[in-house]
Amino acid sequence: MTKETENKILNAALNVFARKGPDAATTKAIAQKAGRTEMTLFRKFGSKKNLFDVVMVQNMEKMREDIEIIIKELDNKFDDPEEFLENYIKKSVIFFENNIEAVTLFSNDSNDKIDPLMGDLNNYIGDFIGNNLSMDTIDPKVLGIYINTYIYFLILEVFNGRNVNFDEMIEGLMNNLKLCF
Repeated sequence: MTKETENKILNAALNVFARKGPDAATTKAIAQKAGRTEMTLFRKFGSKKNLFDVVMVQNMEKMREDIEIIIKELDNKFDDPEEFLENYIKKSVIFFENNIEAVTLFSNDSNDKIDPLMGDLNNYIGDFIGNNLSMDTIDPKVLGIYINTYIYFLILEVFNGRNVNFDEMIEGLMNNLKLCF
């Protein structure tokens, strides 16, 4: 199997798992979405569970890398908390747009391996926010979870085809957070 075929199957699997859930997703639907046969899928991954596990691990790693990029781009670059938050929110919007299927899958999956990883990511982001904002009134981990949850649900609305005035909602988020400083 070529790398291109493998990537098509993994991308199709992510999409189908995110939209239908791991239990309702079928290998037939994944193969069709990838433009391949089920036999090709099974030759490479052996089972739907193995395919699911590869999708989960691969996308968790991609998300970690994307978060690392955000941190490298923003860490200790701003003296003004409002400027930091505005840039963090803009980068987070891009992060969620690029990872909406994976985040949706992780949020909906009750997998013992994913819960601690998501907790680690939330702690990591909270520590990053705390290092870049001096706040006595707001726990930076709670702030990180709040910002990311808000953005995730907006992106999810768009992902599910709902009409959302996205820019207005993000501007409202930024304006509300500015009141905290």
